[in-house]
Amino acid sequence: MGTKMELPLASAKTPALVDEHAWSISQKTLLALVSLAILLDGFDNQALGFALPSLMKDWGVPKSALAGALAAAQLGMLIGAIGGGVLGDRNGRKLALIVSVVLFGAATVVIGLAGSPGQLAALRFIAGLGLGSAFPNAAALVSEFTPARHRSLAVIISIVCVPLGGALGGLGASVILPALGWEVLFYLAGGCTLVLAVVLAWFIPESVAFLVCQGASEARIQRSLRRMGFAEDSAVIGASVPKSDGPTPPLTTIVAPEWRRDSFLLWSAFFFALISVYAAFNWLPTLLTESGLDVAQSARGLAAFNMGGVVVALMAGAAIGRYGSRIVMTVMALTALAAAAALAVLPPVSLPIFGLYLLIAIEGGCVNGVQTSLYALASSIYPAPLRARGVGMATGVGRLGAIASAFFGAAVAGIWGIAGFHWAIAAAMTLVAGTIFLIHRHIASK
Repeated sequence: MGTKMELPLASAKTPALVDEHAWSISQKTLLALVSLAILLDGFDNQALGFALPSLMKDWGVPKSALAGALAAAQLGMLIGAIGGGVLGDRNGRKLALIVSVVLFGAATVVIGLAGSPGQLAALRFIAGLGLGSAFPNAAALVSEFTPARHRSLAVIISIVCVPLGGALGGLGASVILPALGWEVLFYLAGGCTLVLAVVLAWFIPESVAFLVCQGASEARIQRSLRRMGFAEDSAVIGASVPKSDGPTPPLTTIVAPEWRRDSFLLWSAFFFALISVYAAFNWLPTLLTESGLDVAQSARGLAAFNMGGVVVALMAGAAIGRYGSRIVMTVMALTALAAAAALAVLPPVSLPIFGLYLLIAIEGGCVNGVQTSLYALASSIYPAPLRARGVGMATGVGRLGAIASAFFGAAVAGIWGIAGFHWAIAAAMTLVAGTIFLIHRHIASK
């Protein structure tokens, strides 16, 4: 029998300090700034995809020569998610987030100077470290600064900025690439990110939950509370919070008997959800084109998949606050399964174009909605001393799914075509629905 992990008493009491107050302007401003960081994460992450045609033309290389750069970014994100979670729990969510933003911003700027596929792959790996590290710390920071009744929605708002950043980046790239070239796209994306890092360092406070768990001074806790908009109450609240003198729990705590079941189920859900998301990102436009649609129609199909995710994720955030995460996320996964099955049975050319886009938007909306909601669920499963590492490990395992999707999608699409592709997504979402339903520590209904 394992020994139950004793977490600091303050980690359980600190959320009450936020929960019993209104969702203030200061807290919403923090959410906006963190969300902007994730939006730029999404833009920087997808910038290479936008620039690939121009890079291949300028360097005179085939697609295969740049595959290493695509894989390097995912590998970097896997390592960054786990390492960034450890950094966030040991040194603070604010510091870890700023380091992440500086890292992927600076690497993105330098990509504009790359002159070979090898240099590009190395820089994308470095950028991936920062891109991956941003997610767990953004989710932990937003979770710990938001009242419980709004927490799921706030975390989802921040994470849903990834596809939104990709969509806005696509619009920007369509203007920048023809006029100024691929180098300028990376200079602007990275430069904006570095400017935001300065803003984050100046304006956002450290998580009170983290400070309490680390046994920070009363004065430092009060400063953070005042930055959150609790100026009148900060002295009373700061003095009333018990301090923890214990060490930071080790990373292995998330697989200790108390957390093992939920951790493994959460990792499985992340893995299969991200397989579905990235398989669509990588292969859906190609498969739609091979099914008879033109290039513009195929691109709009992927846009429908992404924008459906933004809409459904925001709806899910509101619904989880009212009905709880188990029922909402399970229903989303089953709806994605149904939409994928419909798309597998109905050939794209047999459907009116609006009907095709609608089904793809439902499929993408629910797949992305589940995947985005998993960050909110992960943030609620783990207490403050483990939160960034818990979310980071789940995100890292999910990145294995993203890497696997490149090979999985190619194999399925090559053998069974677009019908097999959608059946595979249906199968993955069946597993996601099952794992989500079996998780014990769900967000409760209000």
